[in-house]
Amino acid sequence: MRVQVAGRVSVVEHFSVNRPCLGEHVSGDAAVVQELPDGWLLAVVDVLGHGEEAHQLARVIEAWLAEHASGDVAGLMERLHRRLKGTRGAAAGLCFVAQSGKAQYVGTGNTLLRRFGSSETRLVSKDGVLGQGMRTPHLQSLELAPEDLLLLQTDGISERFGLKDYPALQHHEPRVVARSVVKRFGKEYDDATCLALRYLP
Repeated sequence: MRVQVAGRVSVVEHFSVNRPCLGEHVSGDAAVVQELPDGWLLAVVDVLGHGEEAHQLARVIEAWLAEHASGDVAGLMERLHRRLKGTRGAAAGLCFVAQSGKAQYVGTGNTLLRRFGSSETRLVSKDGVLGQGMRTPHLQSLELAPEDLLLLQTDGISERFGLKDYPALQHHEPRVVARSVVKRFGKEYDDATCLALRYLP
């Protein structure tokens, strides 16, 4: 995907893998990448519980995020919280990657953003459940360097793995990374989702 602004072109390569927990045929997780005029909205969602009802709500959230995509991820999180009132609720991590390389992240519940490449960075989410109880979104920022890799993950992926466990992560394509992370570090008894994106200005 390419975005061109004022003569500059930025490119991202991305891929996501969403695997249901053991014993289920569908997942209550979702991953979204939506291209915007000046960048990309990335999202991972983890609906509470598992199975068909969680899956159906995850699809509703996925469609809502695609329709209402915005670079204002804090405002988007607040609107999503209101949209989910009366539902079983969800955790979500929202990230906007500007074509300039600036990334902004907010998260509610057990989602996580990690950056590998120019440095290793971890941005964590605040406690809470969208649709039930959410703290004021805390906007976190980082500047991406060429070839940096972002991982957004739900809590069905272990938080404890690092480059020592997967040294080739920095060099593999996003589709290989996402598949490998879910296969190697996914928790068997939870839905597991990994969204991998590489920034290529």
